[in-house]
Amino acid sequence: MIARVGKECCGCSACANICPKHCIRMTENNEGFLYPQIQEENCVNCGACEKVCPILQAASAKDGRRQAWAVVNQDQGVLKDSSSGGLFSALADEIIARGGCVFGAAFTADFSRVHHIMAETIEELSALRGSKYTQSDLENCYPAVREQLNQGRWVLFTGTPCQIAGLKGFLGRDHERLICADVICHGTPPSLLWQSYLKHILIKLGSRAIAVSFRDKTEGWKKFSMKITAENGKIYRCSLREDPYLIMFLKSVCLRESCYHCRVKKKGFFSDLTMGDLWGADQILPEIEYDLGVSLALVHTEKGRLLFEQICRSMSVFPVDFERAFPYNPVLVDSVRRPDERDHFFSDLDMLSWNKLERRYAKDRIYTVVRRMIATSPIGNLKRAIIK
Repeated sequence: MIARVGKECCGCSACANICPKHCIRMTENNEGFLYPQIQEENCVNCGACEKVCPILQAASAKDGRRQAWAVVNQDQGVLKDSSSGGLFSALADEIIARGGCVFGAAFTADFSRVHHIMAETIEELSALRGSKYTQSDLENCYPAVREQLNQGRWVLFTGTPCQIAGLKGFLGRDHERLICADVICHGTPPSLLWQSYLKHILIKLGSRAIAVSFRDKTEGWKKFSMKITAENGKIYRCSLREDPYLIMFLKSVCLRESCYHCRVKKKGFFSDLTMGDLWGADQILPEIEYDLGVSLALVHTEKGRLLFEQICRSMSVFPVDFERAFPYNPVLVDSVRRPDERDHFFSDLDMLSWNKLERRYAKDRIYTVVRRMIATSPIGNLKRAIIK
């Protein structure tokens, strides 16, 4: 049964959604990550959970010819609110215009958790915009996607590579009107860590949160900040060079165990498109303006190509050498290295104050962290990654 996946489980929840007896629940472990918990007395050993599991599936994604593009949204408001170049918004706007719906990660009302929701209007898309560097709970998202497809609607599903693979396994077949767009994934911290950090910041601010941005661009795209706005008007803003949560995330000390040896990345791209930041834009395309961000778009399938061509009229689009984009985004195809500090991080999270946790795990400057991340990746051997 699915329990034998163990720590390699990516938490996609496909098994819980497919179980005909509803005897699998996604439950937080002691580190705060979601894992399937099976009610053995109700299990009939039908094997449905194993058939949809992206870890146990033997099949790999088809390796087709891919195209790479640099993308900048022409709407300055959308560009400012997006993590990078506003690619997601353009894709989502087109699907909504076709009468379709969009699934993606959004904060809960109190900003303590991230979960997948469905958006059907342009206004609802704002909740899905922007990066959320914590695990997104898919809840009953996969059956909802299937229901919309059965109604004949266009569906754009966005998520991490393992969530895309989980959805494909759950559906069991391809759908003409389903477009899957994954994000270039560094790895996922648990909600438990985010909740602890948010509580720490809100105590300082003295009020509840009304807005959160992991990628505030007040100082520009390349110098993004964590920004938390409180109801009393106070604002916490700290750059990626100094914010402890962002440093811990980029140091990879707080990720899910499966993220250090991602089985899904080894199988290829299950999505129609991949979205991410075009880091190294100043080296790859020095002629373009990128202060507010530029997206890297990778097109994998014919469906992805047709949708991408449709949105190009609202975007500034530049072709990019697919191989040249790799060194600046090593996590595109390679898992992050598991640091030795990971062994003790979560036990310290339970025992130490945030000030002590910060001194122990967030003392490295982000420049050093990123250099180490690229240097330890096989892609780093291409010698084309230049950090300014």
